[in-house]
Amino acid sequence: MEMLRNLKLIWKLILLLLLTALAFCYAMFQGGFVSWFLFFSFLPFAVYSILLAIYPLQTFEASREISQDQFSAGDVLKARVTLQRSFPFPFIYLIAEECLPPGLKQTQDDIPARKWFYLGLSRKAVFSYTVQSMKRGEHEFSQIRIKTGDLLGLFEKEARIETKETIIVYPSTFSMSYKHSRPQYEQGASAVTQRYMKDTSMASGIRDYQPGDRMAWIDWKATAKRDSFMTKEFEQTRTHDAVIIMDQQDSEAFEAMITFTASLSKAIIKEGSPLGFILLGSTLDTTAALPGGRQLQTIFSKLARVKPEPSQSAFSLWEERMASRGGYSSSNLFIVSVLSLELVRKLEYRAGYSELKLYFVRKDRDRPTQEEEVLLDRLNKRGIVSEFVSEGSFTRTLKEVKIL
Repeated sequence: MEMLRNLKLIWKLILLLLLTALAFCYAMFQGGFVSWFLFFSFLPFAVYSILLAIYPLQTFEASREISQDQFSAGDVLKARVTLQRSFPFPFIYLIAEECLPPGLKQTQDDIPARKWFYLGLSRKAVFSYTVQSMKRGEHEFSQIRIKTGDLLGLFEKEARIETKETIIVYPSTFSMSYKHSRPQYEQGASAVTQRYMKDTSMASGIRDYQPGDRMAWIDWKATAKRDSFMTKEFEQTRTHDAVIIMDQQDSEAFEAMITFTASLSKAIIKEGSPLGFILLGSTLDTTAALPGGRQLQTIFSKLARVKPEPSQSAFSLWEERMASRGGYSSSNLFIVSVLSLELVRKLEYRAGYSELKLYFVRKDRDRPTQEEEVLLDRLNKRGIVSEFVSEGSFTRTLKEVKIL
């Protein structure tokens, strides 16, 4: 391709020199004012075209400034591109264009990412553009294209300036509340903020006093009987870890499912509960259950990059993991946009080993089919809480979410 471009340039140079020579020969043999006027009128255009042909557009340097570092789906991107050059060659025109990533599309309401400049001898050119309603994902900006040409239309030069920058657009979220289930002790799960904490209202025994024990914990009756300080022992509550398991099968409601998952994750982390995350595709992409904002950032980063990945073995991989670990002590929240009989059967099989709940997400105004309603009802009858979630009713539904 590069060789063909060079051959084309050489051919145009030869053609231009030939035209210049013919104009000179015509003036020499014809003589007179008119012939020489035509030659000298054509000569500046020919010289400019030759200089433009040998001028390297790669001398331009480009930089890009983006309005912010992090975006959510639906935000507006504002960018400013600056072009600079060291040698002020007099361009008749210059077209500068940002090569937008495939995932970003401009609308009629956007400021175009392309601009014409009548640069002249100026060494600097600046233009701005916008992209409204950005889509979730990781978008890489790589090149800025510049293009110019001569008045004769013989030479059109184009260059692409490398200037790489990556932005991540996180999924949008809806506000919701998350409520803990009642605490359980020792063998049971609970929903307290810390992983282990003492419940001083429930004493389970006594032991010898140890440095650091509070005075309020001392059992004075036992101390008087044994003539040494004795301390009450209390039940320890354990945290209620939640694990979100999101199916990656492609469907029309895939993006709606991403939004729902992000909203639920944010609510659980905000409440202080440890949260794990599993992407169910051709492989299991697992994130261990942890509390805090850093965990939410990790989950959002995965949700920003995730793509549909249909796999027939997805549920089998999850079932093998459950079997190898003897089930989970935490709540397993399944979020799917495709409800299949295979999934229902595997959930039914594991219902006695761990706490399961399923959210079936569809696009706005889409209702489940009769077969899907039968499957949801079948899960509910087996004690697996299953809920249909429509994109248009996220706000209402999410406010009612409880981990049972």
